[in-house]
Amino acid sequence: MELSKPIELARIDEIRILYNVRLLYRHDLNPMYSKDNLRVQFDLNGEIRGTITCYLCLDDRELSQSERNFLFPLFVESMNILVGRQITLDNELAAYHLTMSPPRLSMIPREINSSYRSMTQKYDLELEDLTYNILTEYSLEAFN
Repeated sequence: MELSKPIELARIDEIRILYNVRLLYRHDLNPMYSKDNLRVQFDLNGEIRGTITCYLCLDDRELSQSERNFLFPLFVESMNILVGRQITLDNELAAYHLTMSPPRLSMIPREINSSYRSMTQKYDLELEDLTYNILTEYSLEAFN
């Protein structure tokens, strides 16, 4: 029989992605709600199983095609770096053998409300003079 327990990843305060791009953790007591977002999802398998879903919240933003072509790959790569660093730097996760899938991007928005989700972290993706809200949602379990 396998026993499972929920896993929560530690937050990372700041990551520099490029010289003019960074991710900042934001402790925000106000819940965040987004209807217009795109998401990237990672699957974890092995001694830890589950998914990590990252949402780029685009509510009330009009983006040109060139802005989208710049922002979307940057978002995917930023989430790849964030999730990879969280997994490798977390003391609890270091003891587990796991594999992580390549990122899967979905352009179909899904409604998300952080007040209903206990395993959600909020980040700001800062690009020179623009800031985008990012929500990361973890659904992971460790199997012994």
